[in-house]
Amino acid sequence: MYGVSSDLPLGAFVGKDFNQVALGRFQIQFHCAGTGSIFVEGRWELRDAKGEVEDAWAEHAERRSYRIHTIIDVPVTRVELDPPRSFTIVFEDGHRLTVFDETPQYESFSIHLNGQPSIYV
Repeated sequence: MYGVSSDLPLGAFVGKDFNQVALGRFQIQFHCAGTGSIFVEGRWELRDAKGEVEDAWAEHAERRSYRIHTIIDVPVTRVELDPPRSFTIVFEDGHRLTVFDETPQYESFSIHLNGQPSIYV
């Protein structure tokens, strides 16, 4: 919607882990207890430590299964910003979750940090 900015506050998740992944028809949510959440309505992909796509956004009716659960309870080691296209969350086991902003007319994701205003992109 607005493009990924170079100052997204994703550093709040470094050293933490996502303890819940919530699935919906049009959204996937990543929850980090005590820190906040990331809601994704757009394209995302999860790559394993070898760089192979392990899971990715797909139309609800076309999806047979998810593999996104592999990042639950795995600590985040760093985040990488690629403005204005995407951001990547890197996990201790080598998984990389990339979230893209490719739809200028719609929200692609939102960040909800405890005690701070939500950010919509």
